[in-house]
Amino acid sequence: MKVAELQRLQQLRAQDDGRLPAPRSRETADGGFADTLAQAIQEVDRAQKAADAQVEAFIAGEQENLHEVMISMNQARLYFQLMTEVRNRLLETYQELMRTQI
Repeated sequence: MKVAELQRLQQLRAQDDGRLPAPRSRETADGGFADTLAQAIQEVDRAQKAADAQVEAFIAGEQENLHEVMISMNQARLYFQLMTEVRNRLLETYQELMRTQI
């Protein structure tokens, strides 16, 4: 996690008094779910591209540290697996909501 995100989480925890947050209007919302999801997808894409670049550099002989290449590849794989699991959970939730009778 980034330092700014950690600081924001610590601030939110310090302000937490057990009440639910007040609803935000669309005009004051700072991103929302769609923006958060888009950022997460971009982060997965960035990790995949970084891993590809590391592999290409290793094959070309520019990168000598195999362990850094493997770490980069595993990190990209884990990001992708996490994104896939989040997608699966979202689809399951959507399907459950569609089955709910009003």
